[in-house]
Amino acid sequence: MNQPSFALNDTQSTRLGKGIAKEAQRHPLPSGFHLLGNGLDAFVTRLLLIEAADKTLDVQYYLFHDDATAKLFTYYLLRAADRGVRVRMLLDDFGHDGQEKLFSALIQHPNISIRLFNPFANRAMPYLDFLTSFSRVNRRMHNKSFIADNQAAIIGGRNIGNTYFAADEYINFSDLDILGVGAFAPEVSAAFDLYWNHKLSIPIQQLERTAHPSALSVIRSQLEAISKSENSSAYLARLESLQLVEELKHGELELHWAEFSLIFDDPDKILTSTKDDSGHMAPALMALLDKVHSEALIVSPYFIPLNEGVKNFANWVESGAKITILTNSLAANDVPLVHSGYAKYRQPLIKAGVELWELQPTAQLNMKGRRNRSLYSSSKASLHAKTMIFDRDTLFVGSMNLDPRSINLNTEIGVLIYSEKLADYASQTFLEELPAHAWRLDIETAERWWDKSEQLIWLDVSTTPATIISRHSEPEAGTWVRFQAWLYGFLPLESML
Repeated sequence: MNQPSFALNDTQSTRLGKGIAKEAQRHPLPSGFHLLGNGLDAFVTRLLLIEAADKTLDVQYYLFHDDATAKLFTYYLLRAADRGVRVRMLLDDFGHDGQEKLFSALIQHPNISIRLFNPFANRAMPYLDFLTSFSRVNRRMHNKSFIADNQAAIIGGRNIGNTYFAADEYINFSDLDILGVGAFAPEVSAAFDLYWNHKLSIPIQQLERTAHPSALSVIRSQLEAISKSENSSAYLARLESLQLVEELKHGELELHWAEFSLIFDDPDKILTSTKDDSGHMAPALMALLDKVHSEALIVSPYFIPLNEGVKNFANWVESGAKITILTNSLAANDVPLVHSGYAKYRQPLIKAGVELWELQPTAQLNMKGRRNRSLYSSSKASLHAKTMIFDRDTLFVGSMNLDPRSINLNTEIGVLIYSEKLADYASQTFLEELPAHAWRLDIETAERWWDKSEQLIWLDVSTTPATIISRHSEPEAGTWVRFQAWLYGFLPLESML
C-alpha cells in the first residue's frame, strides 16, 4: 500500500505566497495567468520557481528525457531538496529513457519521492508488456504539470527535454505553457494529488533495486558538473536576465486575471473501457466544440478530427463562423503515422470552409508575438502546442491533442480561461505570425478535356500575391517520410492515433 501524501496548504508565508497575495489583493478575479511561449523562458521560469520554492515542488510529466535540460532541471530539484523543500516527482513509465538508476539514487535524499505511473511489469524488457498487457500499457499518463509551493503552477504542452526548450540540435518544438497563480495553483495541486495517490502510481523503490549507498553522492557530482557545462551556460545566463519570478515574488508581474475552469481526466480512465467517458475531460472540451461560435482558432500538433469533427466545423461555417486550424505539415511532424491519420481529412475540411494551415519545418511559431529563440537556430521546427481560442473570449491551454488517443486512451489536463483580454491578445499574435511560419492549404481544380481533378496545394501567403509552394506532394518532406505516411494510411489504426 502506497503511503499517501498531499499538497501543503500552509504556504501563504512563503516568498511566492507573500508576493502573489500582494498582487491578488488588487484584483477581484480568482487567478492570474501568464503565457509562456518562448522555449528558453519556459524552461528558465521553471528553474526560477524551483529556486524560489520554500516548501514543496510537485512535478508531473509524460516524458522526462535523458539530456542536458532534464539533467539541469534535476540538479535544481536536488538543490531545492537540500534546502528542505519536499520534492514529489510523478512520471509516466513510458517516457523516462530508462533512468531508473538515477531515480533510485535521488530517492536516497529524505526530501525526494519519485513514482512511476502505470509501470511496465517486465522491468528488463518492458515493451514485452505490449504483447501481454496491451490494453493497459497502450494507455499513458500524458499530463504535464509543475507546482511550486502550492502557489504557482505551470501546465501546457511541454515535457522535460531539450526539444521542448529550444536546446536540441536537430528539432525544436513550438510549444505553449500557461503559468497561473491564485486559485489556479491549488486546483492543479489537487489534480496532482489524485494521480500521486492512485493505485497505478508506484514508488520507484518498489520497482527497482536499492541503489548503492554512495549513489546519491555520485549523482550529485555528475549533475553539478553538467550545470557548469557549456550547454548549460545559455540557460544560466537567462537565469540572470529573466525577471519574471522576481516580479512574481514582489507582486509586480503583469498577469491576466480571470475566471477559469481546470479540466482533467480521472486517472481511472486508464483502467476503464474507452466507451465509458465518465471522469473524462473530453466531454467538457467537446461541449465547446459542439457549440456554434463566431470564431475558433485551433492549434493541435496531432490533429485527427474524424468525420464527426469535420461535420461540426462545417456546421459552424454554415452559421457564419470563421474556423482557423494549425497543425503540423508532414515535414514538420515528428510522427508520420499520425500524419497519415490526419491527411485524409484535409480536403473535407477545406470544402467545409475551414482555413487549414500547416507549420513549415523551418519556422518556429511563438504565441507571445516574437520569434522563438533557439540555442540551435538551424534546428527543424515542429508544432507541439495544444491550444484553442473561441470568440476572442475563451482560451484553452493544455496537454490534449485533438486526436482519438488523447480523447479516449491517454489522460490529459488543461485549463479554460475566460478572459477577453488574454484571448484577444493570443488571437492577434497567433494570426499575425501564421503567414510567416505556416503554409495555407487549398484545393485546386485541374480541368482537362476528359475530366476534372482536385488536388491539394500549399500556399505561401507571406508574399503578394500568394505563391504556390507545392501541388499534391507534401512540401519539404523527404521521399522516405512521404512513403511512410502513404503506407501507414492503409493501416486500420485511426482509433489508436
